[in-house]
Amino acid sequence: MITRISSNDDLRRRPRCATPSVVNKKGISIIATSAAMTMLMLQLRSVSSLVSPFPATIASFLSQSHRSFQYHRSTPPCSSAASSWSLAMTPDDEPSSSMPTVTKTPSKRSQRKASQRARKQRQRGPTGNKATSQHPEAVLKRQGAAPKEQPAKTQLADRAGFLQESETEDDEFDADLDGLRDNRLTNINIHPVENPYDNANGDDGEGGAPVVHPLHSTRVDRLDVSKTTAEEVVKAIKRAQNLHDVHDVREIAHFLLEEVDISFAYGYRGSLLSRLAVASLHMNNHNIAERCIIERRISHRSSMLPMESAAIVRGLLRCHYIAEAWEVLEDELSLPVDGWVEFDPAAFADDEIHLEEEAVREQLEIRDRLVHRARGIGSIASRHFYEEEPTAAIAAIAKLKEMGGIVKEAGLTAEELGMPWARFVKGAALCESQRRDGKWDNVKDNGDDEEEGEDPSAWPCNIVYAVLDAMNTFPPENKDITFEALCNALVRRTVFVTGAVDMDGCPEGDRGEAAFIGRSNVGKSSLVNMLTNRKSLAFTSKTPGKTQQFNYFAVNDKPDLARQIRYGDEVGGSKDRDSFYIVDLPGFGFAKVPQRQRQEWSNFMDEYLEQRENLNVIFHLIDARHGPTEEDVKIMQKVGSILGSEGSRNHAKYVIVLTKADKNVKGASSQKNPGKVSELVREKLVDTMRANRVGYAPIVLTSAETRLGRDEVWKYLRLAAER
Repeated sequence: MITRISSNDDLRRRPRCATPSVVNKKGISIIATSAAMTMLMLQLRSVSSLVSPFPATIASFLSQSHRSFQYHRSTPPCSSAASSWSLAMTPDDEPSSSMPTVTKTPSKRSQRKASQRARKQRQRGPTGNKATSQHPEAVLKRQGAAPKEQPAKTQLADRAGFLQESETEDDEFDADLDGLRDNRLTNINIHPVENPYDNANGDDGEGGAPVVHPLHSTRVDRLDVSKTTAEEVVKAIKRAQNLHDVHDVREIAHFLLEEVDISFAYGYRGSLLSRLAVASLHMNNHNIAERCIIERRISHRSSMLPMESAAIVRGLLRCHYIAEAWEVLEDELSLPVDGWVEFDPAAFADDEIHLEEEAVREQLEIRDRLVHRARGIGSIASRHFYEEEPTAAIAAIAKLKEMGGIVKEAGLTAEELGMPWARFVKGAALCESQRRDGKWDNVKDNGDDEEEGEDPSAWPCNIVYAVLDAMNTFPPENKDITFEALCNALVRRTVFVTGAVDMDGCPEGDRGEAAFIGRSNVGKSSLVNMLTNRKSLAFTSKTPGKTQQFNYFAVNDKPDLARQIRYGDEVGGSKDRDSFYIVDLPGFGFAKVPQRQRQEWSNFMDEYLEQRENLNVIFHLIDARHGPTEEDVKIMQKVGSILGSEGSRNHAKYVIVLTKADKNVKGASSQKNPGKVSELVREKLVDTMRANRVGYAPIVLTSAETRLGRDEVWKYLRLAAER
């Protein structure tokens, strides 16, 4: 290793090391290297004039470099086996200016760090490396005034005393200035402390000059009526909320509630009060929030925005002010009176909305209010569900169900509403799980102190059904995450019980039943699998007629029922409250079975429809591409004759289900275009239903591929569980 040193003094300061063998070897190698450099220099000099000036330049450089170094005998450091020879440059042999200098290119990381430092310096401006504090004490110190004396904080005990004294002073300050009890809100200052900003504008403070409110922020360091803008107030509120700055929140409240009037920022004061109310609730400063809400309601009712009201509702819920949240919601986000506004869906069908028309503006305001009212009620329901308060949650969900009709009338879509149905379903499932575990079994009508107001007798068999009812009144969203949560809550266990070929083979009628009827290859098994969110609960096949018996599937039966059915073991436990049977009937029409077997199926179905008392709902499946066939007409005739007309129909609910709706749409998807039915097929179906005395039956459009109509089918499937 060759070490470059600056003078002979450095050699004398180096420690000695007893490694002569290494020194000799290194010295020999350096002498050989020097001789080689000399020979190369002489050769280049001899041919420099014959070749070109460029080799001469190289030879001159090597000559100067060789003369500028002298060999000195030195002792290497002890830390390593370094060379015993080092090259020392003398002052007389300075390299000429023609010597090339080697510069190291900085790495990309160094360049990136340098650019970041330069950008931060530009952002800070001419104030220096550190931001200038705008705290009043710091301002006084920079102005040369004596800051407020504070106890010493050098020792640990002194610092603890100082903190305790500061907290005591803060508590006294809170008691005097917090919320409605603040004397500064009535222009009476009980703390005559000098304000460093009082004379900032050259005013002596007399004659009713407005008070300047100092803030801790560096961007907005003060609030002044004559200079502060609404944008600066918004920035100050956001910073105070994010940093939990109690001082700034108080100063902003003093500024907005007492210093400015209702015309501040062209009437934007109401929005600023709503922002301040939300920030105060976030920091648990409830008095200031209450004052802001009341002032906003009195002075700015005409300019209140639904989005701001919904934010206040969520803030009140965060602080567990349920009654106050309902009060704000019913007062500021109330439903319009029936007939007050007539909605015109054509006004919002095009991309252009004509805001110059007063009717269009009114419709937009009502639509916006409906959206935020639904979200506010949803926030209340979600809070009750996850706080395990089912009665209050069901009441809030009922409010959503009531407004479902006007939501559809207004032409709102599921995307515009943005309702978190999956969250509601999961919260209701949580309460239902606690209910199955017996949490509310011993609750009386008067209730205990902890469970007061809970009445399980008024709840549905599964609390999730309350959410399902509200979902069906709103525009469908057809999201997989919502339906997956719904199926996990409503279908917890499924097991194949038996396959019956006559009435004697049917299981005991101790629960409700839902029967699926239709011709062969219409998609009965696929629909059953879609509704239960199972892939192979019912056997599906492209060959018609695979289902040749009445297949019974038990839903939410007792655990380990499959082991009892398969091995005959007696299993303890009981079925759940919402247990029911799904019955998959054999298909007709294309089934390749003998005529005798078809007749047996037909007789069995007649007997089943007449005598099965626990049959609650009948789903008649019809292909949406072709409409009702001859076999479908025969089924309608049987159902019409057995169940009767609308006025005298039997206990079972008859529902028409149109399957394979996705086949009528090219490139169908679950969100954009899940499926449809042609007007010709619909008219043919309606005429056939009326001719066979079943015109009262509802029609549901479904598709097992795009998951269309699954929520609406569950609306009627629940009738079997509620028996």
